[in-house]
Parts: sequence; C-alpha cells; structure tokens
Amino acid sequence: MVFIPGRPDTTCHASVGETVVLPCTTSSPGKLTLSNSMLFWQIEADDPQHTIVVHFVRNGQDSPQFQNDSYRGRTSLFFDQMKHGNFSLKLSNVKLLDTAVYSCIYRQTGDHSDKTQKSNVKLITVTHVK
Repeated sequence: MVFIPGRPDTTCHASVGETVVLPCTTSSPGKLTLSNSMLFWQIEADDPQHTIVVHFVRNGQDSPQFQNDSYRGRTSLFFDQMKHGNFSLKLSNVKLLDTAVYSCIYRQTGDHSDKTQKSNVKLITVTHVK
C-alpha cells in the first residue's frame, strides 16, 4: 500500500497521559462486510516509502503482529460499532511523540476490492501546563 500524504480532515488535541479518540466514519455503512475488509490506522514515517502501522484489522480481526511497538497496548477500536461505519481509533496514554497526521484507510476485499475509503486526522499533543 502506498501512503499518499494529504491534508487532515480533522484536528484533535490531547494532553500527555490522556486518552483521545481519533474520529473516522465511512460514508456508506450499509454495505460493510467486516469479514471481507482491511482497516489500517497508520502514520507516515520519516522515509515516505514506509509507514508506521498504528492499528490493523483484517477480516474483522485485530492483527497486532503488524502494529508498531510504540503503539502496542495503547490502541483499540469500537468493534461493536464498526458494522455501522465507525472506525474511530482510541489511543490511550498519549505521548508527546504521538503528534502526527494519522490515516484511517478502509478497504473492502474480495468482490468489492476496488472500494477504498481514506480520511486523515491530525493529532496535536501537549504537555500539561501547571
């Protein structure tokens, strides 16, 4: 998969240590078949040829083996809401280094493999000000 940087659709803010939900919804939830789909949450690495996988779901199942170590154990999806088109990512224990533009990419596989939807969410993290 080639990552094409784009302008963020949404910007979210979070403080270090907080939990944030990065929003992502599909425009046509009535046609979702989670057992024949892939969902990527990723960010662009320093090298544009590589991406950092933040969360990956294939055929309705989490695939943590592809997840970048710095996000392991800190991300989750709303599986009960995915069939309704909610692909939002919950990121716990936010770190300053989490500031990035995240891409939510949903792709149908099988008979509908030409259907791909993508949105970008910019996350800005700040330290607590006392």
